[in-house]
Parts: sequence; C-alpha cells; structure tokens
Amino acid sequence: MKVVATIFAICLVMTTSAFAQKIELNALTNYMFGASTDYYNSNGSYYGEVYIAPSAVYGGAIDVDMRNNVMLELQYMYQPTTGQIRNAGLNTAQTDLANHFIQIGGLFNRDVNDKVTVFGGLMFGAEVFSPSSQKYETVTRFLGSLTGGAKIWINDKIGIRLNANLNMPMIFGGVGFYVGTGGGGYGATALVQLLQFSLGGGLVFKL
Repeated sequence: MKVVATIFAICLVMTTSAFAQKIELNALTNYMFGASTDYYNSNGSYYGEVYIAPSAVYGGAIDVDMRNNVMLELQYMYQPTTGQIRNAGLNTAQTDLANHFIQIGGLFNRDVNDKVTVFGGLMFGAEVFSPSSQKYETVTRFLGSLTGGAKIWINDKIGIRLNANLNMPMIFGGVGFYVGTGGGGYGATALVQLLQFSLGGGLVFKL
C-alpha cells in the first residue's frame, strides 16, 4: 500500500509540474453496488462466496490536459463497507472492510457545446481490500476500470461531473516466455475476480 501511494504521489508531482496551466480538480462521491466472488481456503478448496456490501465511495481526482482532447487522470477513491463470507454450510462471517482504489489513466473529452463535455476512458492501478478483523489478511489486486460520463459547466471555472464506473480487480494466472525457430515472445493470463459498478459524480474546478 505504501509503495503504491508513493508512486501515485511521484506521478502527481511530476505531472502537475509539467502541465500546471491545464489542470482540473475533482471532488467525487459515488454509490458502489454490491459485488460477490467465489472464495477458496488455503488448500485451494471451494469454501463459499465473498459478498461486498453496497456503500458510498469517496475520493478525488486530478486531470491534466495532454493533447488531442485527452486528459491524464490520477484518482484515489475510498469505500468503507462490510464484507461477508458465506460458506457452503450456510454459515456467515462478517467484517468491516475498507477498500482503496488508486488509479491512473486516460480520458478522452469531447465538447458537446460550451456547457457540456462528455468523456470516456480506461484506467489502471491497484485495489486494496483491508478488513478490520485480524482473522483476514489485507489483499491487493491489479485494477482495471472503464469510466464515462459528462461534465456540466456552471461557469468557466466550476462544473458538475456525472460518471459511471466499472471496476475490475484481477488475478494474474501466470506469465510465460517462449523461444522457437519462428522467434520468441511472452504471454500472460488474468482473471477478473469480480465486477464493481458505481454511479455518482461531484464537482470539477479548473485551475
């Protein structure tokens, strides 16, 4: 978690220093719907289902204008929620759960008129699942997200952001390298562990 946060901070400082005249600050609040995934115990046997309860998500983002209507976004979101483990015996264990979303990606913007800008993009980073109970370990997953929405400008400096997000934390199954008479290469496999959908928005401030 500390390593990811440090990398995020370094990227933020470098980016804002290079493009300080073209920045948008976003204060965001989303509603994350419930999501579930299969749960396996330490010996690899199926144990049941992990359910993450729906809750609000809070955070912010900084967007830096690059070129050709593309903005680089650095985003951090925090979800205070609860997690349930439902095993095959119908027993349920529950714990408070703090989810941290740290991402960087590109947003393509298109002005509909002088008051409305629509956007869509793809982001990558990490999601940290941190349960409060010491019976469960904190887990970090590679995160890919699709996002889209609109910015409605109240004036030249302040706007309202509306967005929808699909978060996809992943598990990498393995990485392989090969060399043969026709050349060489590599490949990797990844499994989307669960789908997390959220709707929301916030305020946008142009610097």
